[in-house]
Amino acid sequence: MSETINKILRRTQVLAMLGVSRSTMADWENPKSKRYRPNFPKKISLGANSIGYLESEINAYIEQLASQRIN
Repeated sequence: MSETINKILRRTQVLAMLGVSRSTMADWENPKSKRYRPNFPKKISLGANSIGYLESEINAYIEQLASQRIN
């Protein structure tokens, strides 16, 4: 039986996967920003000063973007 391992990615890894800047990602996460994306994966607190994101959620978000692309 195969089991999916859900890794936690740090912000720099997610930025590299998405190819966007830190400020763009911050805007996507900020409900007060005009560039807010409510469907963007929520961050996970790893400690007092560190956050991460579930790899499966980031991959699903990328798949969602790919399915919406214009031909």
